[in-house]
Amino acid sequence: MKALVAYGTKYGSTSKVAKEIAFVLGTKGFETTVLDLKKGDGHGIDGFDLVVIGSSIVMSSWSKEALEFLEHNKATLLNKRVAMFVCSGNIYTNPEKTDEYRRLYLEDVATRFGIESPYAKGLFGGEIDFSKYRFLTKALVNSVWKDTKKGLQEKGVDFSKPFDFRDWDAIRNWAGSLACGVD
Repeated sequence: MKALVAYGTKYGSTSKVAKEIAFVLGTKGFETTVLDLKKGDGHGIDGFDLVVIGSSIVMSSWSKEALEFLEHNKATLLNKRVAMFVCSGNIYTNPEKTDEYRRLYLEDVATRFGIESPYAKGLFGGEIDFSKYRFLTKALVNSVWKDTKKGLQEKGVDFSKPFDFRDWDAIRNWAGSLACGVD
């Protein structure tokens, strides 16, 4: 069995999740290929039994590269077992809106590209690392997240260091579940 784990990322958090998904699939007997869509040609998906596509969510949108991958492979994906995942800071900052984010970032994107029923959909947290942000991004985040940032700091989040709120056990369990039923 062959699996492709393709992803788009802005700051690298999604890359780490994609590599962990590929690792777990490898332990389940899959020959896995990990593809950073910013660096690689994601147009050859014919030889894969499972296609896992993921993206970071920045400004409430999938990465440009991941959206281009979906658009370019729309017809082929209709005949593939497809899993989708996203990494989003919104999961941590607004957990009460998880169902809304699942709809916006997974259900609506799947529908937009004709993937009527993705095999699995994973909604994961991410990592906030202000040292990776450019000046304008920092200013925008500080402005938009002013109250959220203050609340997180009150909870002990130190924005001078990377803050990782990915649930690695949930990611590994989700990845392991992808091997079920693929033959």
